[in-house]
Amino acid sequence: MASWEYKLLIPNKKNQRYLKEICSKMLLLKYLSLRRTGITQLPSEINNLRELEVLDIRETKVPPHATTRILLLKLKRLLAGHIDPSNFGSTPRIPHRIDKMGNMEVLSNVKAKQSHDLKDIGRLWQLRKLGVVIDDKDSHLKNLLQAISDLHECLHSLSITIVPVATPHEAKLPEVIVSYLKKQPKILESLSIKGTIQKGCLLPLFIKGYNNKLAKITLRHTPLSQDDLEVLAKLPKLRCVRLQHIVCIEHTLNFKEGEFRCLKYLLIEDSDLTNITFEDEAASELEKMVLSITSKCSISGVDYLLKLKELELNSSFCGSLLDDAKQIAKLTLRDTLLEQDALQTLTKKPNIRSLVLLDKSFDESQNEITLKKDEFLWLNLFVVDCSAITKIVFNSGSAPRLQKIVWSSFTSLSGIDKLPRLKELEFKGDQVPDEVREAIQNHTNKPSLKHNGPETQD
Repeated sequence: MASWEYKLLIPNKKNQRYLKEICSKMLLLKYLSLRRTGITQLPSEINNLRELEVLDIRETKVPPHATTRILLLKLKRLLAGHIDPSNFGSTPRIPHRIDKMGNMEVLSNVKAKQSHDLKDIGRLWQLRKLGVVIDDKDSHLKNLLQAISDLHECLHSLSITIVPVATPHEAKLPEVIVSYLKKQPKILESLSIKGTIQKGCLLPLFIKGYNNKLAKITLRHTPLSQDDLEVLAKLPKLRCVRLQHIVCIEHTLNFKEGEFRCLKYLLIEDSDLTNITFEDEAASELEKMVLSITSKCSISGVDYLLKLKELELNSSFCGSLLDDAKQIAKLTLRDTLLEQDALQTLTKKPNIRSLVLLDKSFDESQNEITLKKDEFLWLNLFVVDCSAITKIVFNSGSAPRLQKIVWSSFTSLSGIDKLPRLKELEFKGDQVPDEVREAIQNHTNKPSLKHNGPETQD
């Protein structure tokens, strides 16, 4: 393999000297990934890599100012950022001469120190994906909107994170700020807005027009009114909506008849909602829904979602949905604290092919699950990683189509020799129980066993 084709991954144990030597000697390198390594600085020699096209410094301890000195004319992707989205202080800065890097296609999770840095981004005519962190200042917002306007013919993906400086108090942006977005992005498909600006809301700027091509929207720690929801509902290509920690003015979301016609994925997490309603023929194409609601919230109309096949519940307030979601094929439960009656409801559901029980999915008093004849008739996959469940018993005639079981050391299995189609077992823990190994040997199918010990678990 020629040197310019190398994809370099530096292990944690290697030091800064190794990186400096690479930047001094491997001058034809095109791809450099430092992701999740112990690297704490970018050497000045980084600019020697004049053929470099991809630089990945995600989840490193590289200081914010280190990226300001980067000047790589052939660089196409600068990937930065951390797992914790609130870690604004360590977000890498936009390179000072970013306007010279005209080949840039992806600029991900970088922070503007000066407002003119944002304006310079508007000269990157090849830019397809932009992720920026800005302060809640008029100068930052104006220059960002101007840059987005300048990139209106090339930008496919846009992520904006706002560092708060004050409590928001206005619902609508002043026209003097809105005017800087002279042209809406023509081909924008993905939009993410995290945080709130003091003078209003950014979302309405990007969801106007019936020719809008937005397919994916993520809102986090930002206000959402019923009017905004109604505008979203009319976007002709919207397939994915994530609402995380949103502030809903009416404390309710009403999905009306005929709206969200293309929506396939919906996530609602930790919002101040008291009511979610799906009317008949609303979100008619919805296939997967994830609900993580910590406050008490009534949810109605799920039985109207005829194409909903996958449901993930991460809250004890969502358990009532199990009665209505008759068409679910894959069900994931976490922190639902379900009781015995709810379990009996699950066993009789005819469509469930996959069942995943995590963390506190069942009440601690419900520590044993016994499956009887004709229960879970269509179940193919059963995953249990819940400390409250200490034993699972399969009786003859239960789960007759079950092919794979994944379980942890919290739980013992009994009766797996009575599962006629069992093909695979996966255990997470120190030592596979002897009774399980013996049952495998006695099973007609001789199912395979995969053991993930503590050292292999991520």
